[in-house]
Amino acid sequence: MRYIISIPLALILVAAAQDSLDNDGILRCSTETSTLAINSSSLMKKRQNQALQPISIDLYMHFVASDNGAPKKLLRKAAKRQLNALNNAFRPSRISFTMRGVLFWNDAFHATIQNNQELASMIARYHRGDAKTLNLFVPNFPSKSLGIGACVSFDNLFIDQTVPLSSDGCFVSPTTLPGSATARYNQGKSAVHEAGHWLGLLHTFEGGCDGQGDHIPDTPAQAKATYTCDESQDTCPFSPGVDPIHNYMGYSYE
Repeated sequence: MRYIISIPLALILVAAAQDSLDNDGILRCSTETSTLAINSSSLMKKRQNQALQPISIDLYMHFVASDNGAPKKLLRKAAKRQLNALNNAFRPSRISFTMRGVLFWNDAFHATIQNNQELASMIARYHRGDAKTLNLFVPNFPSKSLGIGACVSFDNLFIDQTVPLSSDGCFVSPTTLPGSATARYNQGKSAVHEAGHWLGLLHTFEGGCDGQGDHIPDTPAQAKATYTCDESQDTCPFSPGVDPIHNYMGYSYE
């Protein structure tokens, strides 16, 4: 079982790549992260109050292939399973997702995105909804250099400023969808991880053993990204708690 730590945020997020590979050479997440403290106490209070209220998020899933791709009936079933995985993960935080559309695009260029610029281009071309709508893209053959998931923007429900929709969205590899044949990453939790970034959450190992880590008070410090399922692992022995290997924002296998 994995979980998401409480949502109240003290941050706007902006950028440094986490590029650890697992034992199979898979990059778990290429979302870029860094932190900028928010000094406005009134804005902080507003965000904390918002976080106490139930949140409903519209979701569009985009399947991008170089031809007709897999049968649409199968992809719609995969999208439904992914929706269920998102809602099951976020339910304890009173966050829910409503599927507003499952869309199919025949686009050979974006089906094989190679970098963040091409990811942003794909999002700009096909984005639906507003800044409070999560657009989740599933390109057929994303480059391994992008990992199995990433978000372009950290704009979220708690941030007042406007972020261009052309830079607001996430992608996951089709191998991460629930029921895929890929071992270790086939329960739909990569999309949960990326949705956490989209909502403003950092990796559990942000900042290592020093500083404020992911800025969530009850997340134990973690020295670096690890893929272990060892519940006794403690990479920051002088800080309270063992590594939060069950946290969705870490890199542990599903």
